[in-house]
Amino acid sequence: MGKRRKLPGWKRSIAPCTFLAQSIWVPTCFDTIAMVPRRHVSPPALKCTQRSSLEAEKCPTVDAILKQLKACSRRLQAALSSHRTELQVLERLYYKGKNQHRTALFWQRVAEMRKLGERVDEMHIDDVVESLRLSFWGEPSSRTAKVLKGPWTHYPDAKVLLFVLERCSACCMLVDRARERFVGAFESFTLMMQTGAFLQLILVLAALASRMSLLLSEVRSALETSWHAGHKVLTALYPSEANSVKMLLIKPDDKAVATTAIVSSTQPKSVVGALPTMTDAHDEDLGDTLARPPLAAIGRKPVAPTPTPDATTLERIDSISHAGAFSLLNELSTASEAQTSHMVATEISIITPASAPKRKKAEENGSKPVKKKKKKRDEIDDIFGF
Repeated sequence: MGKRRKLPGWKRSIAPCTFLAQSIWVPTCFDTIAMVPRRHVSPPALKCTQRSSLEAEKCPTVDAILKQLKACSRRLQAALSSHRTELQVLERLYYKGKNQHRTALFWQRVAEMRKLGERVDEMHIDDVVESLRLSFWGEPSSRTAKVLKGPWTHYPDAKVLLFVLERCSACCMLVDRARERFVGAFESFTLMMQTGAFLQLILVLAALASRMSLLLSEVRSALETSWHAGHKVLTALYPSEANSVKMLLIKPDDKAVATTAIVSSTQPKSVVGALPTMTDAHDEDLGDTLARPPLAAIGRKPVAPTPTPDATTLERIDSISHAGAFSLLNELSTASEAQTSHMVATEISIITPASAPKRKKAEENGSKPVKKKKKKRDEIDDIFGF
């Protein structure tokens, strides 16, 4: 038998493969712990101090603030869980329509909504607020269900409080930007509906934009309360550190502004533009006042002024008017009574049953009624049925 033919390049192909296999980096458990997620700020190390070292006057303040933090944590958890559900629906729609609508203008709004929604979700601000509340019960290793049911035993250091305040203010800025983009996306989707193209998809996207904007407004209000509660704790525990904190920007009636923007975008422009504001009404040009020339210069005869009646004449007129009104009322009452009696009579005549039918002439004469003679039937009648 002949020798087996060797294909060129076999030996050379084996060496690069083995080299690649040896050079592949496989992460170990230590490497995965060292990897930091994207856009994630690691919190500082928790250092707690015993409650006994704190002044007794500050304990009631901390008790009240812990109640606020617990309520805010629950509000944030509920709002962000609903926001996460809406984000999953948006992610599914984005996955299904990316290849078809990637070049469309409205799809850029969808991608922006997805990006901002993911950024808000990645911050996990509800866990940050909850960790601040739980830090008053000491280290995580010593926290049990029984310990958490009792009163707080420790309080954190200033670094932890400053970190939570910074995270809350940063999340507020992100939420404001996201809500602004969501309202803009809702307006663009509303305009897109008028074309009728992909109406079902556009309607779902508009509903998602509106829903996520409302959920973020709830997150914003809960974050404001959490920030103020944390600032109060920092002021009570560490007054010197509280002066270096920048105050949180609060937008008045932030929720009302977003709802009015969404409602105004759904209305036609002619209706929205026709409603004047108070400032426009005051700024309207009403003209200037002009002095009229006297009547003698125009050539008209002056009209004699009407004499003003005295008190006696006014009383006499009042008495006459009262008497006339009394007589007129009497006439109207009598006329109405007559009309009602006439209507009642006509109704009775209509309701009464009609007279019985006339009897036959034969009964009137007293004779018996004559029976009609039956016609004789023939064979032809039996056949044809006449």
